[in-house]
Amino acid sequence: MSLEEDQSDEVYAFVESTLVDSFIKLARVNILTGEYEFLKKEDFLQEEYAQDVSNIYDYIRNQVDQKLVLSEFAGDYLKYADAKYVQERIFSGERRTVQSFKRKTKDGYLWVTFGIVAPQNCSPENPWALFCWRQADTDTTTMLDALSTLSVIYYKILKINLTADTFEVVKADRQELEQFASRLSRISDWWRDFEKNGNIYADDVEEYRQFTDLEYLRAAFREDNAKLSCCYRRKIGDAYRWVQMDLVPSIEYTDENQVLILYVKDIHEEYLMEQENRRQLVDNYHRDALTFLYNRHKFNEDLEELKKSGSERLTCLYVDVNGLHERNNLLGHQSGDNMLCALADALRKYYPEERSYRIGGDEFVMLSKTLSKRTTERILREMRRELARDNYEISAGVESGVKELAVHKIVGAAELAMRADKELYYQKNGGQRRNRGMNQELEKMLTEKRDREYFLKILEEKFKGVYVVDLSQDTFRNIYIPPYFEEIMESADFCYSAAMQIYLQRFVSEEYQEIFNGLLDYEKLAERLEKEGEIRFDYQKVDGVSVNLRILGVDKEKSETIWIFSDTAV
Repeated sequence: MSLEEDQSDEVYAFVESTLVDSFIKLARVNILTGEYEFLKKEDFLQEEYAQDVSNIYDYIRNQVDQKLVLSEFAGDYLKYADAKYVQERIFSGERRTVQSFKRKTKDGYLWVTFGIVAPQNCSPENPWALFCWRQADTDTTTMLDALSTLSVIYYKILKINLTADTFEVVKADRQELEQFASRLSRISDWWRDFEKNGNIYADDVEEYRQFTDLEYLRAAFREDNAKLSCCYRRKIGDAYRWVQMDLVPSIEYTDENQVLILYVKDIHEEYLMEQENRRQLVDNYHRDALTFLYNRHKFNEDLEELKKSGSERLTCLYVDVNGLHERNNLLGHQSGDNMLCALADALRKYYPEERSYRIGGDEFVMLSKTLSKRTTERILREMRRELARDNYEISAGVESGVKELAVHKIVGAAELAMRADKELYYQKNGGQRRNRGMNQELEKMLTEKRDREYFLKILEEKFKGVYVVDLSQDTFRNIYIPPYFEEIMESADFCYSAAMQIYLQRFVSEEYQEIFNGLLDYEKLAERLEKEGEIRFDYQKVDGVSVNLRILGVDKEKSETIWIFSDTAV
């Protein structure tokens, strides 16, 4: 052997040993039968189980079963446990395949790059190839760790070139790799085929098409090379989930060579939560803060929508609560709020499928595209009865019409009907019934607070009765009423002048009745109060007891007066 041949052998041996030393495992494999022989395997890998595995494909599968390969990489690595998958790639002319994954070792974790190297003449007749496992170098490990972190967030990462209409896969699920990446070379074809295969939710197809239009993207990035994003629903398993596709210019990007990185991540839960939060925000804007019915702003919006939609039928119920102002004055604003909320609850209960609104302080509206006028009125009667049991009175009007009649005219007619109902209510002594109910509530409040006996005890020492009388309505609110006078008021249906007539006949001495009766002429009484400010009248009862009556004018606009009955002047 010549010196030249010796030197050549040494170089060959050096190259061979250097190549072999770079691998932690190296196996010669028959890719048809799975027969294999390790040319090298490091001891620190601790793969004693592999001694009983005679097939390379079973060997790879066992690595996964033994949980040596981290779960997020197991799916990609298991592709090489599929003999058919390996044979198709190698026999089709692919001479080298590479797959990186993270695996366990005795001392922790290790990034490994797995590859198959096939000689030029590899074929079904000569099916031998090398399966190689190499430890990643420091730079590669850093990069792989970064990609691994990204892969937790993104399940698809591609490097795409808009100018050349090409792509490189950084990460993608196995199905997409097999179905699209393995047979296509253009990113535009992948996007179109992906959509045609039913992977995009029907309602999102148009937006997806626009976003993945190559000409649109090229122009958009030339104008402003900032990140572009699109949210859509794509098929994952048997369901559609919300995902976000981000396109970010690569460090290589130029307007002449538009290189981008494409990321796709699942945002389903956070997207639904954000949409719900937005819906709640809009809904709260349209809600009345006290009753949580829709407010006037929403009412006006819905009327405009109804005008545009041309609904076949619209029925409007217009409701106004009676006595809110008086209730606030006598029982406090909390009692008034309770009455408004009671009406709102009743509308929700009796018209659950319809839209109800509080459009003013004491005015409410219900709109329906399904209920007839007759049905609405029947339900209204039931609702009135329930409210009356809690001493709540309402006035209401109902109108219905077809689309030929203007929406605002239907609502206006319902409001007019409500006004007429309110006028009728007061004509039928609604004020007396209203005040009687509020007096009962006032007594209930005092009783519940355990103040009644002390309150009455103090008043009884000085007063026979104290009443606030509305001269225009002939109604009253009692501040203090003796037990015997309650029966008189009840029999007079809470009409103050009628109750006083009964009182005169039963309890006032005859010589004082004419003067007393003159005080019940409210028109003359109002004139005297305007001049004198206060009227005093002493009279005697049939039992001989003397009583002093003081009448004070307290509110000229409302015609309210106070009548104070006492043993002596107070």
